[in-house]
Amino acid sequence: MSKSPLERTVQLERLSSPEVAQAAKDAQGIVIIPVGAVEVHGPHLPVGTDTAETYAIALRAGEAAGVPTTPPIWFGNSRMFLDFPGTLSVRPEVLKEFIKDVALSLIRHGFDKVIVLDGHGGNYGILDLLVEELHLETQALACHVRAWELATLPKPAGTPDYDGHGGSSETSAMLALSPVDVDPAQFVDAAPEVELTRLGAVFPSPSGLLSKGPVTIALSMGEMTALGHQGAPRFASAERGEALLRVKVEALVEFIEAIKGGRLAWRGRPKVEPGGGE
Repeated sequence: MSKSPLERTVQLERLSSPEVAQAAKDAQGIVIIPVGAVEVHGPHLPVGTDTAETYAIALRAGEAAGVPTTPPIWFGNSRMFLDFPGTLSVRPEVLKEFIKDVALSLIRHGFDKVIVLDGHGGNYGILDLLVEELHLETQALACHVRAWELATLPKPAGTPDYDGHGGSSETSAMLALSPVDVDPAQFVDAAPEVELTRLGAVFPSPSGLLSKGPVTIALSMGEMTALGHQGAPRFASAERGEALLRVKVEALVEFIEAIKGGRLAWRGRPKVEPGGGE
């Protein structure tokens, strides 16, 4: 009996066309599309941090659950970070249409359960719209999975409340994935330099402190901090990074297994009769 192509690799781009067709069957139509960003993460982290972490989670979960993952979509909606060199942003509507075309290609070839794994808060709103469109237009199961919300672990004692974008968690992940790209000599504690009152919030928020109010205020990262990050990277460690990656992977695998096991269920879409009445 021949092996499943997914026993060789979950990287879709490394499979032949017939192997992709077989992988769609073996994975019960499930596929992961990892989406990240290229943007400033302070002076100590590479601009590709979001994509590197998201792709690692996708690959590890794909291997554990037996589902393929596409190559990562590197660029996201990073307009709020354009004050800083190295940030490469895609307009939200362009990002949505690009990923939609990728997803429609996959759906056409048997992947009718699409997991868009998102590693950047700035992609949040547009990817929600994307999965809504995919489902309404194709009836495929379309899911927007926010990688940073899959799971977390308590932060080390003494970590400041504002620790967020480019802070200890993301620094820990990169210390685990690619320590050569992390510069500990540039670890700087950067607090948000902004006051929004109890009502104001920023979206996407670089730290939880700025995401609680009912009023959304559009601010760029350069208006909130001079260094492009908010947090205390000195509290990071490779060990914590591996632990964070593990719990996120475990949570994503749990969700994939729920899909495979038929534990996601809902009523079928009701038919709309012509004329809409008696």
